[in-house]
Amino acid sequence: MLLHSMNIATESVSADDITRLLKAAASLGVLGSGTLSAPSLLSALCNPGVTIAELSGLLEQEPGLTIRVLRVANSAFYGGSRSVNTLDRALVVLGLDAVRGIAAAACLDRTVMRAPELACVDRPAFVRHSLATAVSAEGLARIHHPRLAGEAFVGGLLHNLGILLQTLLNPEGGKALIAALQVDPYQDIRALEAQLNLIGHENCAAIVFESWHLPASLVAAAGNHHAVLPTLHAHRTLAALIQLGTHCAAATGHGFPMEPLTRVPDAAAMALLDLSEETLAGITNVLSERMSVLHQCLSDL
Repeated sequence: MLLHSMNIATESVSADDITRLLKAAASLGVLGSGTLSAPSLLSALCNPGVTIAELSGLLEQEPGLTIRVLRVANSAFYGGSRSVNTLDRALVVLGLDAVRGIAAAACLDRTVMRAPELACVDRPAFVRHSLATAVSAEGLARIHHPRLAGEAFVGGLLHNLGILLQTLLNPEGGKALIAALQVDPYQDIRALEAQLNLIGHENCAAIVFESWHLPASLVAAAGNHHAVLPTLHAHRTLAALIQLGTHCAAATGHGFPMEPLTRVPDAAAMALLDLSEETLAGITNVLSERMSVLHQCLSDL
């Protein structure tokens, strides 16, 4: 398997480990538990080129996702003043990118929370951190890179999927990772993973995303969200949005025990996106309120 989209500063993953990773991803059933296979639904939701007709057709086969999309569409997350009672209306009012992002968020919440094999993972914290990163990355994108807003939301949502796969392959290693980060939450995650003989979670996500034929931008961003500079130039901006999204999430109390903290926002990412600390603070100031609304709409069904 050739990971042509990747440029990750970690050791290469063996063919046997790649096979194990793909089996773990299949067993988890990430995104989609109905008639559609996980990879086909995930690819459609993450593909910026998906058409309205294609997305509508997919969601019509997953009624639970449609219900969640409508709940978010009518919530305070989007102002709460709309009357959106059909999927077609949601697509008109919110737009294609927003609907596919909401659907992907609902899929992630549903799948992770119903996965008993992830018992050692703080699943609620994982979902909250993923949602907070997605909302932050989207908000940051709208400042100078509005065309990337949809991809930033989906990329932020899925950036830590590799942690779940990493833990499925090595539960004891996952527990050791949590223990080490409890002692020092600011450790270099790549060095710590290597020390614990864990396949890097960035590698895990990139390998699975590549096998599912997700856009190269999402493969590269997921595989480099802890170090923007090595990312392929064409996708460096998206990786920077996700990296700063994780910082905003943690800064507002939406961290995750298997994700290291950062004392300050990454200077290279800030410079690349031409962002000031004041702008970043503006995103974090509204994040908790937006997160509360979004998470409530996606859950409780």
